Amino acid sequence: MGKLGGNSCLLGGLGKMRRVSIVDRVCRGAWIWCFRLVNGLMLCGSLKKLRYSISRHTHPLWYFLAFPMITPIALAATLFVLPSPDGKSRAELTVGAETGGAPVYRVEFDGRAVTKDAAMGISVDGVDFGAGSKVVSSGTGRVVEKFPTRGNHREVTLTFNELAISLRDQSSGRDWRIEARMSNDAFAWRYVVPVKKEARGLVKGEASEFRPVDNCRVWLAERPNSWKLKSYAGYWMRAEWGELPKISKAGPVQCPPLVVELPAIRAGEKADGWLVFTEAGLRNYSGMRLRASGRADGGGVSTIADFTEGADGFFVEGDVVSPWRVVKFARSLDSLVDTTDLLEALSPAADAALFANSDAWVRSGRVTWHWWSKRRAGTPAEETHMMECAAKLGFEYSLVDEGWLKWDDPWARVRELTAAGKKRGVGILLWRHMRDVMNPENGYADLRAYFDKLVESGVAGVKIDFFNAESKAMVDLQEAIMREGAKRKLLVLFHGCQKPTGETRTWPNQLSREGIRGLELNGMAEGPITAEHNCALPFTRLAAGPGDYTPLGFSDPGETTWAHQLASAVVLLSPLQVIAEYPPMLLEDERCAPALDLIKALPVEWDETRVLAPSAIGRCVVMARRLGDEWWVGVLNTDARKIDALDLGFLGGGKYGVVMISNGTGGQPLKRTEIARVTKKSVIPLALSQNDGVVLRFIPIKK
Repeated sequence: MGKLGGNSCLLGGLGKMRRVSIVDRVCRGAWIWCFRLVNGLMLCGSLKKLRYSISRHTHPLWYFLAFPMITPIALAATLFVLPSPDGKSRAELTVGAETGGAPVYRVEFDGRAVTKDAAMGISVDGVDFGAGSKVVSSGTGRVVEKFPTRGNHREVTLTFNELAISLRDQSSGRDWRIEARMSNDAFAWRYVVPVKKEARGLVKGEASEFRPVDNCRVWLAERPNSWKLKSYAGYWMRAEWGELPKISKAGPVQCPPLVVELPAIRAGEKADGWLVFTEAGLRNYSGMRLRASGRADGGGVSTIADFTEGADGFFVEGDVVSPWRVVKFARSLDSLVDTTDLLEALSPAADAALFANSDAWVRSGRVTWHWWSKRRAGTPAEETHMMECAAKLGFEYSLVDEGWLKWDDPWARVRELTAAGKKRGVGILLWRHMRDVMNPENGYADLRAYFDKLVESGVAGVKIDFFNAESKAMVDLQEAIMREGAKRKLLVLFHGCQKPTGETRTWPNQLSREGIRGLELNGMAEGPITAEHNCALPFTRLAAGPGDYTPLGFSDPGETTWAHQLASAVVLLSPLQVIAEYPPMLLEDERCAPALDLIKALPVEWDETRVLAPSAIGRCVVMARRLGDEWWVGVLNTDARKIDALDLGFLGGGKYGVVMISNGTGGQPLKRTEIARVTKKSVIPLALSQNDGVVLRFIPIKK
């Protein structure tokens, strides 16, 4: 196989397919490099004519190596090459004249093809923008996204090369364009279809296709019932890519992100990198699912963008701007964890005025929760006790879940609770069903009135639940909640919702969301949560963004150990970390005592995160996280294993004391071990039983 397409390549995608022979391919390649040289020489003398400037300080030869190439008409195609900033990877976008202008893309990372030819296109107002389009113009540029984040680390800096291709649909005469970005480890594209002033566009679907190379496996979130696509609460499992159309009783539509294991370069070796297929920057649009099917041309299985509204489509106010369609390449598990950075970088920046001085009110923290242990909201007296427990634990918040509206004079009780919480430094979060605030009339007047009442009552934030769809209407409602919440300095937590797509950058007050199979399943018929699922989460669902899994359930751990439950609170990221366990048990049960000081000190956002050996998706997680000068290590595993020596290279040149919580013996579920002094050269062996875990806290020794 060649780098991009092998001995033959398919031009087209939405219309009929034409196979180009190897001879044509070689000839086309020769023409490409000739035109590349000509374009480079022309550009060296007339860079000011470029619509987009790539960089004032870039050597002129870069332009002929990187600028999109246009092949002669005789080749029946226009080829655009978009390289990564480091020059090691690239995407090719081809618009074929003989196939009616249907665009296709294919991607190469580190000199290796990772996707086959895959279709691009969008249907708006009855026009299929793709087949029947011709290139009008194109431009290139470079974008550097730098912004603060919270979670695995503190700041993101990503550089993209950009390509904009302006096209015209020949049947309707309407213009549209494809905007593409390429970083060193990702390719993303979106569609822009202008509409008449003060008009709206009816989106009937997309041709956007995700199609990895042969012999791949895939991690997907499976739930064999109708809830799968409503709440994204599937268990993570591994399958052959070709099994996707028929693997689920719920049908062929899958929930992004899909995490694809690329085949080993050499036989007998492990997977050689991963791909992530998902979307970024979802707003004013319907959320994308992925429908798996076999291609009509016999080219194997691919997944195509699918939407809740189906054939009815959905209206977009103003110009139609799709979210970014994302192909992320991960060379390592660390890179996989950092997929969140990419999705945030492709999302709009937060409104500077709206979030001015937001550090004063957008505060991460731990949350006490009555519902998990009792399956109901507490009475006013019980919820007051939960708040008091939060203060004793040093937690920042307490969550009052479904049922508080049945209290006698509920708003008066809420005001009493928030006033008492304020004296103890504990904020109150309040649950509400989305149906109570979903009416969009008069600019979501019901929502705004409810939020005003929350502010008057002293509430710190909201948990809005049961969206059960990622339709355009639900996406609009979620954005209204985040926007109106920000105006009133309210934190937002979504439940019963879809995957994250980078919203935490645009709306920093939305600290976390569900869209994850969490610990509440341990009390349901579909439960309990397995260790395999937990060991997959950091590299699958949580790679897309924080998840409200609600960890740490000692009283109902399923088949896992208590140490596994404790470690999940370190490994599974959520800057608003709702702790499942009944707070009085944490404070009063002697079995919890060995870990109580760690629970009280547990961070929820970090300065640095590293994935250590022998981590493997679905089998084992060893994750080192740093906050300030302390390091924490969380270990989750499935099969019993021994780690002869934990990799302590992250400690650098420092000296640390260690507190280790592991699986107990003799009827004690937790064992505490303290080590007075360790360095990066020290040997700490770990012996883990089945479905076990370990937490280590490294505290620097002050000189």
